[in-house]
Formats: sequence, C-alpha cells, structure tokens
Amino acid sequence: MMRIALIGTGNLAIHLVHAFETCNATQLVQWVGRSNTPPKQARDTPYFTQYQNNMDTDVCIVAVADDAIPAVAKELQHIDALVAHSAGAVSIGELEPINRRGVFYPLQSFKKNAPLDWKSTPICIEANHGDDVILLEKLASQLSGSVHQITESQRLQLHTAAVFTNNFCNHLLGIGQSITTKAALPFSLLHPIIRDTFEQSFASQAVALQTGPAKRNDIRTQQKHLSVLCEADAELYRILSKSIFNTHNT
Repeated sequence: MMRIALIGTGNLAIHLVHAFETCNATQLVQWVGRSNTPPKQARDTPYFTQYQNNMDTDVCIVAVADDAIPAVAKELQHIDALVAHSAGAVSIGELEPINRRGVFYPLQSFKKNAPLDWKSTPICIEANHGDDVILLEKLASQLSGSVHQITESQRLQLHTAAVFTNNFCNHLLGIGQSITTKAALPFSLLHPIIRDTFEQSFASQAVALQTGPAKRNDIRTQQKHLSVLCEADAELYRILSKSIFNTHNT
C-alpha cells in the first residue's frame, strides 16, 4: 500500500482526500493544513499543522496556492519522500532544494461540493528521477484511467489551453446569462446551441466550426450587439470579434 501525505486544504486537496481514503491501494497517513481546526473531511485521517517527519511516507503531494509552493518546499527540504506539487503552471524547479521532486497535476476544475469522476480525469506527471516517474504513474493510475507523462513546457501550454477552454468559456457563459436575465429571457434558450457547440468541437477542429457576425465581418450586426452591452463587456466583444476576424481572414 502506498503511503501518502497531503499538504493543503483547498478544493483539490479535499477531492484528493476522498480519493485516497476510498482507494484500496493508498493510505493517507497525514493531512497538513494551516488551520488549527481540522477540515470536516478529515474524518479518520491524521491532521496536523506541520509536516510530521516521523511518519513513513512514499509520496507527499503539495496542493497549495502556486505562490506558496516555494515556501512549503523549504520546509520539506530534508524529507526522504518524493514531493510532488499539483500546479499546472509552476516549474518543478520551484520544489528545490528538495532532492526527489515531482508534479502530480490533475487536469480538472475542482469545486468543493461537486462530485468528481476521477477515472476520466487526466493526471499529468513529471519527476526529476526515473524511478519516481514510475512511482507517480503507479499512484495516478490508482485514481485515473488517463495518466500522461509530459514535459514542463507541455504542461504550461496545457494549463494555458485549459484556461481558455474552461475559465474563459465559463466567464463568457456568465455574461450570456447576465444578458438573458436583463432581457427577461430564460438562459435555457441557449442550452441547445451551447451543447451543440461543445459537442461538435470534440469531433472536429473548432476553428473550422466558427460562424457568426465576426467571421462574416457583419459590421451593422456587431454595432447593434455593442449597443446593448456595458462598456466592459463591449470591450471584450470587440477584442474577441477582432481575433475571430483575423483568424479567418489572414
């Protein structure tokens, strides 16, 4: 059984606690967070405010805010276990001076109370020692059916792509909801076109599916749209329309 330590109490950490506690091949030996009060998800998992060096650990996963990773690494620099952070855009070098460094990056948007299908969630791994790549692959395979060893450069590009396809898309959906609400229309009217857009993009190149007034350079229609938007949303509309037009007319 693989012995796991987990540092962090955010959304990802909470999902990892549940995953490791319900996996027959892993034992969560310690969960470390800043609060003196254990999270309610701790249940039977030993919870501490500092990493316990006297507890045998195979892998320590650091699931904290990106900017906090170097400080955590300094506190863990003398441990023998493999230490892997879970960030998409942070270099493995941020874990120095730790000897055995790795990355355990689940590619998903984690929400505290939302159920998660770990089996379909890609987990991207990296390590500075070959044996530790194998160890991370073994650990990731206990949770997911989609495990990928990728380079640091690939991980950064993947994380960037995820921001465009997840974070930015969600923001645009929120603007769409706001527009329909102001017009006293149900957002559900847009559900079919939203669903169709994403389903088609899974089967084809998204750029080939582009439609709309920006691609056609339909100026009059765009001006009408701008007239119903607040200035912040109008500026975003202009930027995206210009990007679409340039993509299809260069």
